[in-house]
Amino acid sequence: MKECTMPRTFLIFSALAACAAASCAYGGVPKYADELRDHCWLWGHETGQVDGTNNYWSLDIARSYYHMADAARDVGIHNLNAIRWDKPDRSFRDSLKPLKRVTWPISGNKTEKNFTYDALADWCFAAADEMPNVTGFDLDDFFIARGKSVTVQTAAGPALSCPTRFPYEQLVELRKRLSAYPRPLELRVVVYDDLLDKRENPGDLKPSLDLVDAVTYWTWRAKDIPRIPEHLAKLRKLVPGKPVYQGIYLWDFGSHKEMPLELMEMQLKFALDGWKGGTLEGFVFLCSSICNRQYPAVIAARKWISEHGNLRR
Repeated sequence: MKECTMPRTFLIFSALAACAAASCAYGGVPKYADELRDHCWLWGHETGQVDGTNNYWSLDIARSYYHMADAARDVGIHNLNAIRWDKPDRSFRDSLKPLKRVTWPISGNKTEKNFTYDALADWCFAAADEMPNVTGFDLDDFFIARGKSVTVQTAAGPALSCPTRFPYEQLVELRKRLSAYPRPLELRVVVYDDLLDKRENPGDLKPSLDLVDAVTYWTWRAKDIPRIPEHLAKLRKLVPGKPVYQGIYLWDFGSHKEMPLELMEMQLKFALDGWKGGTLEGFVFLCSSICNRQYPAVIAARKWISEHGNLRR
């Protein structure tokens, strides 16, 4: 900003440096147990969010309400990414008490309830104040994949950055706010394979990635599941030392059709090998509202969690 004096600029860069350092000191969630089950998360959607009438994804229409906490219990998971953008009321928040860990989305989603980061930020921190099992926040669909790089001011100076749902400067402020919170809260960001594949300079993800605690990687189209090891290798170069969670779709949302069983099993094999090898922190299954369906991928996920849930690495 033109009106900034030199001392103020120095203070901004100092804050950026402190935030970047804080983000590298991972510790945003209660220490995981050794068992695989404790590293599993469920991406929670309300009934109708993705499977409503005339839904875009070709999913069977939901016939009755299916609570995301019930879905987590049914598949044997006790960690939930509660992905709602409507600031749910106290009764809903109370319904999540049995879960061990809960996160809320903080980036906003204009396609849903039109809540922005500005509208959600205070609410998310208030929810964390109220709920001891809130362990962090999710930057869902945060990167604007087709946008042109913009210049941002990082601790190391000007850098090209992939455009994001809210400005980089607000991400810096969020990082500072998280660092000052009385207990550790994890800031996790979603990264799709397309970001690593199709951006002219995937390195422009790094300014934002440097300010988060962890990353959840997703393969948008089932046909690209065989490339998961390749994409994860690219991602790890951008986030050395940060925890990475593998997103596991139960439906091929990118192609609007059922997840082929053989590709689902491949997803699960990559996930297990990565966790046993120490390159994955955990897994996120998406999504809760279809966990009561008899889709082959859902059945396979339930079986996998049941069979491997007590595994230690």
